[in-house]
Amino acid sequence: MTSKKNVIVVSARRSGTHLLTDLVVNNFGYESINYNYLDYTKFTDEMELFESAMNEGSYSYKQPYTNHPKVTWTHAHDFKDYLKYNHSKEDNAELDRYFSESKIIFIYRDIRDIINSCYNRPRYKNKYKDFTDFYNNFDFDGYELIDQEYNNISDLLIGYYKNWFSVYMSRELLGLDMEIISYEEIISNYDSSVNKIAGFLEQIVHTPIDVRLENINKLNSNIKYSTNDFRSGKIGEWVNTLDLKLGEEIANKYTLDLGNSLNGFLNDIKIHKYHVPLRDSFQIKSKDWKAIEAEIDIKIKQLTNKFKPLEIDIDNRYKDCLEQSPDFRYYHKVFLYKDYVLKFNYPCKATIDKKTFDHVIPVCSKQQLLTILETDKYLYENGIVPKLHHAGLYKGVLYIVQERFPTENILYKKFNFHPKWGDFTWPVKYNVINQIKKHFYKALKNNIILTDIVNAYNCAIDENGNLIYFDLDGIKKFDNKEQLIASEEYKNAIGILNESI
Repeated sequence: MTSKKNVIVVSARRSGTHLLTDLVVNNFGYESINYNYLDYTKFTDEMELFESAMNEGSYSYKQPYTNHPKVTWTHAHDFKDYLKYNHSKEDNAELDRYFSESKIIFIYRDIRDIINSCYNRPRYKNKYKDFTDFYNNFDFDGYELIDQEYNNISDLLIGYYKNWFSVYMSRELLGLDMEIISYEEIISNYDSSVNKIAGFLEQIVHTPIDVRLENINKLNSNIKYSTNDFRSGKIGEWVNTLDLKLGEEIANKYTLDLGNSLNGFLNDIKIHKYHVPLRDSFQIKSKDWKAIEAEIDIKIKQLTNKFKPLEIDIDNRYKDCLEQSPDFRYYHKVFLYKDYVLKFNYPCKATIDKKTFDHVIPVCSKQQLLTILETDKYLYENGIVPKLHHAGLYKGVLYIVQERFPTENILYKKFNFHPKWGDFTWPVKYNVINQIKKHFYKALKNNIILTDIVNAYNCAIDENGNLIYFDLDGIKKFDNKEQLIASEEYKNAIGILNESI
């Protein structure tokens, strides 16, 4: 058993904040900070009290714990919203420290059940004439610093989840030790949820203590609850409040905006018949990673360093960029500047635990860096990829700095369409199939496969009307033609191309 770090629970209101807090308190010996949650708006005023509690339980590499670790929570709408407040540099530094030194657990819930729970809460319901009034005019009480406009509460919640899912998907780059769990997962599979949290907290649990509300009438005097503001806690109770048509509309919007992509990311699912989930191949014991890295290092050293000094301050990438990617999956991974794009490319694009990540990802990132260094000159000179200004590793993750193309020139923007997963027929419709084929087969002559060139999100049209492929982590290089043709990447790429034709 390792020393315990403090825990910060991140959640939308009425999404299982106290359920998760109580699970952590009762199963792992944490103490909740009942008098306060991490509210950025009040942080300065309550700093001394909160700081004292968190520091009492805080993890320190200099000395072991002397007190119980703490668990607190925040409903803040976005990561580092506190930087937008008029806090002192010292207070912001303290908030940075709390997040970087704590275990962060993000809990999410069907937003329809959140809406139902909010509406039926007396403090909200009594303020509105009826549900329609509530739905369209909810004052977003408790969601700190809502600096965007929302037409209704479901748009707010989708925006909230986009923000925090993006943090979770980029947690390594942000220096966060973070896990994610759904309310429904805890309610339906309690024991496995406790074990999941135990693994994340690096703690042992023998017999899970059940804190779910179904046991509320059998309260064990030894169970500690962080609130008494309970409702039913039932899944799917939204049908008693929301019109079924509205419920379906919300579900469809959530699925399109978040659900499909999140499911693909979390579960590494097969998204179409030519897609191969890769997470299993990134496990520690799947390969001799040290030997692979040693071989890669030799090859990289043999290549000429083609790059000038880096034009972008990566550590201050948020401050200097014009905008971040509008896609929540890449919000903390893609930064747009006047002439450059800074991108971080995660191998396998799927979540793996921190130990595995630290052991495997730097090697895989180096492997992709080598591929880019070996292929860039040929691909750029043949007009296939944009100019590469720089590439390297940051916190073990591959980064590239590319020539920027106007966002409106990316195919999905230019033609205003979003192809469904597995639909490869669009290149003919939008008259780009010939350029795609030309790039693909030209690269093939040099034993290079452009694995994802039939992708409306990875291709753009330059000012001369030429197609440009900018997904550099979608490049595979083979030593010879025989190896290429025998590969699964080749078979899948050809299958996609044939369906496009």
